[in-house]
Amino acid sequence: MKTFFVVNPAAGKRKALTIWNRLKPTVDIPYDFVLTERPGQATDIAREAVKAGYGIIVAVGGDGTIREVIQALAGSEALLGVIPAGTGNDFVRSVGIPHDPKGALEVIKSGKARRIDLIRAGSNFFINVAGAGLDAEVADAVNKSTKFLRGPLVYVMELLRVLATFSPRHVTIEIDGTVVKRKAWLVSIGNARYYGGGMMICPDALVDDGFLDVCIVNEISRIELLRFLPSVFSGNHKNHPAYEVLRGKRVKIQFERPVKVHADGDVIGTTPVEFSVEPGAVKVVTGEHKSASFREK
Repeated sequence: MKTFFVVNPAAGKRKALTIWNRLKPTVDIPYDFVLTERPGQATDIAREAVKAGYGIIVAVGGDGTIREVIQALAGSEALLGVIPAGTGNDFVRSVGIPHDPKGALEVIKSGKARRIDLIRAGSNFFINVAGAGLDAEVADAVNKSTKFLRGPLVYVMELLRVLATFSPRHVTIEIDGTVVKRKAWLVSIGNARYYGGGMMICPDALVDDGFLDVCIVNEISRIELLRFLPSVFSGNHKNHPAYEVLRGKRVKIQFERPVKVHADGDVIGTTPVEFSVEPGAVKVVTGEHKSASFREK
């Protein structure tokens, strides 16, 4: 199956280009590739590759690059491959793709794929986690950061800075027609489990169950929130009384005052916002690796 690599050289604070240059000589399957030159271009490139009949479209970059590529793949028979080369690389954690680029390449060569759901907002698709509130404010700060930091550390540093000014707010959440009201730090919508460089915000989310996990961190003090957050990396936060999970297929979020909205690591606007699930909308190459984020076959 002929493969097309969409390489985002700016991903991971430009580490993606280094990863690709090291990986390219080892690619021993028929392939073509293009380096993107601007935000959003990966969608156009992937769309042309699908039209040209490439069977596997590989995103070489981070979750933002994957998000751009799936805009072209949703509803098609083309397979999504991933070479993780971004800042957080959270999606691959949920579907069992190795973080090691050579290991990820071996998965792509297997050509074995599984259908997964997508998150939809308007005409745009998202693959991982979306939401509004504190985490979106932090995502915005991370993306604007000029510090030479990567992975979880940059998220932690920016979180501490954002906490100085952000506070819990009243929010109305409508899930499949049922309205709930809370005062919350954040509302995350999980198709997959991870965001923020390994934070398992929605630890029970399944990428192929046809539902979205609505994960809420309700009001607690800043000190208690700082105690709470380390447990998000292990998923143990789900036992904290401030943490709540609801599930549904269509979710509307409206805070008392507009707050930033994020999806797959990028800020996409402000509230109010509506998300829905698109069951089985894309096929991702996962190889033989089993992941707890899939339903048992």
